[in-house]
Amino acid sequence: MADDLQQRWRRETAGARYLTAEDPRQLQEYLAASSFLIPEERVLSTEVAGEGNMNVTLRVTTNRRQFIVKQSRPWVARFPVLDAPIERIMVERGFYHATRGDHFLAGHMPELLRADPDHYVLVLEDLGLANDLSTVYQEGEGFTRRQLATLLRFAGRLHALKVDDFVDNRPLKTLNHAHIFDLPFRPDNGFPLDAIYPGLAEVARPLQHDARLREAAGKLGEIYLADGPTLLHGDFYPGSFLNAEERIYVIDTEFAHLGRAEYDIGVLMAHLLLSRTPPKRIRQLETDYAKPPGYDTELARRFSYVEIIRRLIGIAQLQVSLTLDERRQLLERARSALI
Repeated sequence: MADDLQQRWRRETAGARYLTAEDPRQLQEYLAASSFLIPEERVLSTEVAGEGNMNVTLRVTTNRRQFIVKQSRPWVARFPVLDAPIERIMVERGFYHATRGDHFLAGHMPELLRADPDHYVLVLEDLGLANDLSTVYQEGEGFTRRQLATLLRFAGRLHALKVDDFVDNRPLKTLNHAHIFDLPFRPDNGFPLDAIYPGLAEVARPLQHDARLREAAGKLGEIYLADGPTLLHGDFYPGSFLNAEERIYVIDTEFAHLGRAEYDIGVLMAHLLLSRTPPKRIRQLETDYAKPPGYDTELARRFSYVEIIRRLIGIAQLQVSLTLDERRQLLERARSALI
């Protein structure tokens, strides 16, 4: 499998280096050729950093320092059978450039050290011993008031930026659209739901055969695909948040695009519900997020319900601790609200 992917890489990228954790020598040669290494600096070790879905993310340790090398592929790193636009790594670079003038936003993201479009690589600051916030899905865990306040302030500052132009991300938006607003609602999508959680296929069946629900999701998908006035993170959920030494960082911005602010907030709202967040914490959405002009709270809620459905019966599953009955209840709540 690994050899097949490397051969595919060579066919589709016209000579770009294929970087992996298993080949430190290749990384040494690449970093030296790109003049990133300082004199006498040597790569000592490489390892996979994090459990990202989209890209290959490597922690590189040299005799002088430690940093992150991130490379996109013409497929989804976690699911190589799914094609994905390799240029997405440069969308992430565009997000860094668009936000670098805001000290709060920049202070809650790792520093961008180098961008190499020829090899589809970003080199980023290593935040050290940091874990993403996916632990919030486990019973007894959850967002703290301070964590959520920081994330909502981040979203408010981001959505207030004046960005007249941003790199086109339509190919990745189109892929994302299919897996959020279309495929989860189709009975013939082939998703192995019972292998994910026994009994889930039966729970999903009424939603997959509901024409009104599919129509409602389709209309929201049209709003998602349309251009909008606001720069979005595009994947504003716990897997994109890191906790490093009690400080929250936001990462993985390859889904960034100009759209409706309600999408980012709706996604976050969905994951508050998926992680059993208490109502008092959810109310921070109203108190700690600075809404941009024209913000539609009901639209954000509708986006949140679609996100709940796709996370429970779509292919992009989460390690949630919900029982089958809890999943059924959440799905029925989302379905009823959308139709």
